[in-house]
Amino acid sequence: MTIDNLLAVLGWSMVINFGLLIFWALAMKLIPDLAYKTQSIVTSIGREDFDRTMYRLMGQYKVALLITHFGPYVALRIVFQS
Repeated sequence: MTIDNLLAVLGWSMVINFGLLIFWALAMKLIPDLAYKTQSIVTSIGREDFDRTMYRLMGQYKVALLITHFGPYVALRIVFQS
């Protein structure tokens, strides 16, 4: 795999994953009741704990994306400047 291919894969993966994060955040902001009702079928968690857990998970997901996608993408761009 060439550096250009790796940069393309990391770039598109970052776009897709941040799109999922934005979708998740919008779902929690615009239709929180539907998200809670859907998850309460599977688990018995209180509403306050559900909200806290979802926002904590969104933050952890964002940090994981920055470490695993954005960091390597920027590092490769810096090292292999065209």
